[in-house]
Amino acid sequence: MPLRRASPRLEARIDTDLDDLITEAADRLKITRTAFVAGSLRDAALKVIARDDVTLMPAEVFDTMMASIDVAEESLELTALAKLPRRIAR
Repeated sequence: MPLRRASPRLEARIDTDLDDLITEAADRLKITRTAFVAGSLRDAALKVIARDDVTLMPAEVFDTMMASIDVAEESLELTALAKLPRRIAR
């Protein structure tokens, strides 16, 4: 039988008021304090990660960027490549 890996552990020093708040919230949800803290930390971590994946810019900058996508730039190299004979290899 394979050995079970111990769950990672996280410890934090918190003040009494926060401890009481966590206990009350967990009790109201009828879950353990550990489940409440783990769920809250997971939600907070996902928000930070999601926010980091977003690029914010003023609307006029976004509009300029989107408009530039529709305008092809002249490229002599691409024009030359497009004129080469096409070969399909199987």
